[in-house]
Amino acid sequence: MGNNISIKTSPEHHGMERHASKSRPEQLKNSKILKEIQRLSAAFEKSQDGSGTINKEQFKSVLSANVDAWSKGAQLLFLERLFDAFDMDRSGSIDYNEFLRGLKIFFQGSEDEKCELTFRIYDVDKSGDIQPKELIHIMAEMYSSYHGTDQMGSVATLVHQIFHDLDINGDGSLSITEFRLMAVKEPMMIDFIEEFLRIPE
Repeated sequence: MGNNISIKTSPEHHGMERHASKSRPEQLKNSKILKEIQRLSAAFEKSQDGSGTINKEQFKSVLSANVDAWSKGAQLLFLERLFDAFDMDRSGSIDYNEFLRGLKIFFQGSEDEKCELTFRIYDVDKSGDIQPKELIHIMAEMYSSYHGTDQMGSVATLVHQIFHDLDINGDGSLSITEFRLMAVKEPMMIDFIEEFLRIPE
């Protein structure tokens, strides 16, 4: 007679299995992101001319395939703003550390890190705060390219409402603190920017 052997597993074990199963897609995503960051890092090294930095045109060339925009104009505008957001020391060029840090925030950063990066994208004049005209300019350009019609009026109405609600000190601009509040109230402001940079299939 053979012995019937049964192996009992605890509820905790089943929970671990479910957790492992759920984490696999996340692991695959992280692996894909890591490979893309490595690929872009190699492209950076090829583009830099021995100075250890790349300029705006070289930056556009390296990242153009990663920008999923509905028009050439929207793609170029996004890349120009992304370059300035990555250029932390405002030198007019990006070194490897700035490039790598920017990519990691965009692809893997926390909500707060992504919020700060998006703030710098909208802060066109690099003043440390955002004026209504800066937000209107970028959003209108992007949305107009998408819809094929001038969206300036609709965007201006939205932006002025945002400033009315969130410009706490009434100085006519948004600080990073006020911008974080805006990201909670209008998450599309962050999501909108995140839609552009992607990993090519």
